[in-house]
Amino acid sequence: MNYRIVAFSCAAALALTAPAFAKHHTSSDKSFAFAAQNGSGETGTVTLAAAGADATTVTVALKGAGAGPQPAHIHPGSCAKLDPKPQYPLSNVVDGKSVTVVKAPVATLENGSFAVNIHKSTNDVATYVSCADLASAGSAMKGDAMKG
Repeated sequence: MNYRIVAFSCAAALALTAPAFAKHHTSSDKSFAFAAQNGSGETGTVTLAAAGADATTVTVALKGAGAGPQPAHIHPGSCAKLDPKPQYPLSNVVDGKSVTVVKAPVATLENGSFAVNIHKSTNDVATYVSCADLASAGSAMKGDAMKG
């Protein structure tokens, strides 16, 4: 058997199927900045992307995050005045990353009535380390003294 033909065929098949598995960001994706809290140094972005008419893919990308799991939630309110009861749980942030699909349209989440909050660890959920307001015209809180 000619191994060059086999290798070429495999490479061609991979090239044709890879786009189906890739996450494509579109111009309708919305990104919001995280601000560090409690001296954590954890900053980054949260991106909202439509996942159908009534769902949103929430992607968290943090810089300065620890390796261990960090609970994350979408809370009613703002970073300055956060309702402690989460509205939408998110997958734990591990190595600075988290991706979750929530059952709410992007427009609902970005209307200024919600914030994404990251907790220090599963053992210390009372300490907030980063927060991002989900408001199209707003930005994340710049404060560094929030304690939950």
